[in-house]
Amino acid sequence: MFRNSRIREVSFVIVLLISWSPKTVMIQCRMTSRRQEGQYQLDPNYIVGFVDGEGCFSVTCSKREDIRAGYEIKAAFEMEVVIDDHAIMTRIYEALGKPGQLYSFSFKRYPSWRPHCKIKVSNLKDITEKIIPFFKKHPLQSKKRKSFETFCRIVEMIRQKKHLNPKYAAKIVTLRNTMNPTGKGN
Repeated sequence: MFRNSRIREVSFVIVLLISWSPKTVMIQCRMTSRRQEGQYQLDPNYIVGFVDGEGCFSVTCSKREDIRAGYEIKAAFEMEVVIDDHAIMTRIYEALGKPGQLYSFSFKRYPSWRPHCKIKVSNLKDITEKIIPFFKKHPLQSKKRKSFETFCRIVEMIRQKKHLNPKYAAKIVTLRNTMNPTGKGN
């Protein structure tokens, strides 16, 4: 059943007899997915929930005397999980339009820690064309929504190059300090 030329609903049932005895029969399940351009797409609400729990919208404001505005200001979206979830992170990365970078890494300083994978988007074009539109269309549900709204205001000021003006740089620092109230620096 085609909804349009790029998306179609694929429904199928997989029934596997895992074990059998006169008292129990174990079977597995029904699976429905949306298929787009050859990839199974995640439900946007799943992505929103994942980001509500694991994502971070951040703005770094590094004090710099060699910059006229007094601060180097950068916006970023990040999400980091243990390597076990690399497959789902890849699917989220693809569903968001492959913004920024998806990479894996280990903690050499802490050898007992498990490797992680991370999505990091600091490119202003990817933030404004992929990340912000996705989360405006599919709103966050947790308190992270307020941080996202502030993040959007700051990104717009950066896009307009207002962060290069000392007055606006100070305003961005003030706004940034209201974000992520349980995060670093608060």
